[in-house]
Amino acid sequence: MRKVWLLMVGSFTLGLDAYVMAGLLPVVADDLATTVSLAGQMVTVFTLAYAVSAPLVAGLLSGVRPRVLIVAALAVFTLGNGLTALAPGLTVLLVARAVAGIGAGVYSALSTAAAAALAGE
Repeated sequence: MRKVWLLMVGSFTLGLDAYVMAGLLPVVADDLATTVSLAGQMVTVFTLAYAVSAPLVAGLLSGVRPRVLIVAALAVFTLGNGLTALAPGLTVLLVARAVAGIGAGVYSALSTAAAAALAGE
């Protein structure tokens, strides 16, 4: 049961990240001296990276232990968020959000499968 809770905390964190960023758009736009529309692209980039990476990476790395991939996905997500916080401009911000989206997409795909496997135990 503890493993399921850990997976749930990770999923909650990923979901929170996705929604918090939308609320921060005016602040981010002001900080980067750009428009809210351009800053809003960070939500689009995150979502696209998430959608593409989930099936692609999970399928390509099916031979790797899920536990290793889940931890790696969280590390990539954390790295992306760290880069997001430190981004000096819009381009770096968008790349950072893509990195975070890749980590989130891979984590979501793998954690769902892991939780389903644990439910049978």
